[in-house]
Amino acid sequence: MSIKKISNIFRAILSLIVIIDVILLSYSVIFDLSPTFYHKIMIFDIITCMVLVFDFFCGFHKSNDKKEYVKENWIELIVAIPFDIILSPVLALRFLKLIKLVRILLFIAEFFKVIGNFLKSTHLDEILAVFILIIIGSTFGLYLIDPSMNNIFDNLWFVVVSLTTVGYGDITPNTIYGKMLSLVLLIVGVFIFSAITGAISTHFIDNLLQEGTFYITELNEKMDVNEAKLDDLNKQVLKNEQKIDELKDEINELKEIIQKNK
Repeated sequence: MSIKKISNIFRAILSLIVIIDVILLSYSVIFDLSPTFYHKIMIFDIITCMVLVFDFFCGFHKSNDKKEYVKENWIELIVAIPFDIILSPVLALRFLKLIKLVRILLFIAEFFKVIGNFLKSTHLDEILAVFILIIIGSTFGLYLIDPSMNNIFDNLWFVVVSLTTVGYGDITPNTIYGKMLSLVLLIVGVFIFSAITGAISTHFIDNLLQEGTFYITELNEKMDVNEAKLDDLNKQVLKNEQKIDELKDEINELKEIIQKNK
């Protein structure tokens, strides 16, 4: 297994751990828990923080520009420090809950930063922006052109159901203009979700191609090294052959000298 694959698996596991930790921390803020369950959540949070600190310093060690790395990832380090647990002996419960809430928000901000990077790399941010604009425009459009659909929430429900091509049929337009808009929504929905599927597929295919390129580059480097070693061996063999020829000549000369002495 390559280093890149191991890194991707680690990042996926880390993301899952962070999501679970956010859910548990949010649960502990909203509800009154038994001391036993609360301590278990805190233990899980401490383990999560240790993993995050380890991940931060691994990235710091690998980074060529340490200052730039800290500048870009300082929030991750702040989140990884459990201030609510450290300060629990000296602060009141309401302040601890406030600190915990801030940590939860920072966790979510970091998580959405990762999602944002994914959306930008796949251009899904542009597709989703168009999708949202179509939903808003169609919702108010139905409200204006179809008097029978005078409930904004019902209009929104109908637009989303039509765009996703689910078509429950519980809400339907009654005017010709409403039906024409519904037909347009169905066609647009097919194109939008095809574009989303294509963007995600392209992203993963690009990753596979990059990984394949990495393997090919690695193989080429190994082949170059092996070719260099073969060249060295061939040179060594040629030198040995020359030495053998020299030894043969010396042996022949010795033979001639011995024969002359006889």
